Amino acid sequence: MRSTEDFGPGSSPTEPVQLAVAERVRLQDAKDRRVFDRLTRLVSSLLDVPVSLLQIADGDRLLFASVVGPDDPWSTMTEFPLHDAYCQFAIDAREPFVVEDARAHPLVCDLPPTTALDVIAYLGVPLLTASGNPIGILCAIDFEPRAWTEEDVSAVEDLAATVMAYLEARPAPPPQLGGGLNIAAVAQRTGIGSDTLRKWERRYGVLRPSRTPGGQRRYDKREVARVEWLRDRLGEGFRIGEAAALLETDYGDAESSMTGLRDAIVAAVAGTDTRRLAGLVERSFTLHDVETAVEEIVAPALRLVGDRWKRGAECIAEEHLLSHVVLARLRSLLDDPRSAVRGTAVLACAPGERHELGLLALAVLLQADGWLGIYLGPDTPLEASVTAAIRTNADLLCLSANDASTREGLESDLAAAELPDRLVVITGGGAEGRRLGAAVAELRAVSSGARPRG
Repeated sequence: MRSTEDFGPGSSPTEPVQLAVAERVRLQDAKDRRVFDRLTRLVSSLLDVPVSLLQIADGDRLLFASVVGPDDPWSTMTEFPLHDAYCQFAIDAREPFVVEDARAHPLVCDLPPTTALDVIAYLGVPLLTASGNPIGILCAIDFEPRAWTEEDVSAVEDLAATVMAYLEARPAPPPQLGGGLNIAAVAQRTGIGSDTLRKWERRYGVLRPSRTPGGQRRYDKREVARVEWLRDRLGEGFRIGEAAALLETDYGDAESSMTGLRDAIVAAVAGTDTRRLAGLVERSFTLHDVETAVEEIVAPALRLVGDRWKRGAECIAEEHLLSHVVLARLRSLLDDPRSAVRGTAVLACAPGERHELGLLALAVLLQADGWLGIYLGPDTPLEASVTAAIRTNADLLCLSANDASTREGLESDLAAAELPDRLVVITGGGAEGRRLGAAVAELRAVSSGARPRG
């Protein structure tokens, strides 16, 4: 079974005809509605069925253009998931889909119209453009078993053809209304489908179209430019999340230098501007390598925030906020596993140690260097770390502790432990001041079979 994203060669839910018709349905034009209602009433009258529907496919859903049927629930519906609808089969096949008794039909017996809406009999005819592409459905529904006749099918086919003749003969509403382009026009202009535009708006918040009194989106020149900028970044290989974060920092004017990003991050933290903060952190890791982003931008920003707290400013929450955003970004990098070319490294913070930013950044760099990184996180019992290293046949065990006495205790416990000969154990912490890149190089060097060391 194919979805609406698989209509066939030269066709998709974002083709101009599809977009224009879906937008017309959303605009609820009075003349369109009168014609649509007349045709669905004819379906109900000619076939003597309680429900008839005219629906337009819009991505993964069906928009209700016209409904004839009982008030509850049919008159209150405005859309329906395509993958839950009988209509998907007519659209997929580009020909009428007939169901005499849904309860006994293997394709539809478990779908919501059967189980929740009590639909028993169904006759659906796809709305086909002049090029043969399906953009919607005209259908008849009964609540009793029904043996549909050839005359029934022909009648609905004739009315479906009338729908398409009307849609293709009448010009679409002007694309520029209410001070901007509608979503269909933006999709045509940019090549970005309407479903994708809505996703960018809802999930990433990077598009902010205005709304007409009827709730329809309108994109001014600035919003269209944002769509085009995002499209171009995707073409350059950026992920949408990365591109969205860059855009949120007002890409054309924002700082890209290490100092500028550091100061902008501190300002965003001070203003509790979480959206801008996330965008700036994302931008730091996008424009700079992990080592530079951590040691030249994020760590100095954390120190500046911490110094303010020491001077009496009530900003410990700010330090936690920044740490949380940075840790989330590093974890997302660690969640993108690579092949273990050099070996396996287990990384953990010592018991009681909760400062994990440096160790997590090291895990990301090791992964980029060809290691399989197994990150156990803060406050990990030593026995658990050692067990994980043995079970995974690890080459490296990296233990982090900022406190010197804690490190001494770790090394004493490790000296008494029975460890595999191949396992290289490194203990360290931020107080040592080693740069991350140097630490990775050192770990690579000492992992060539040397005995465990502290």
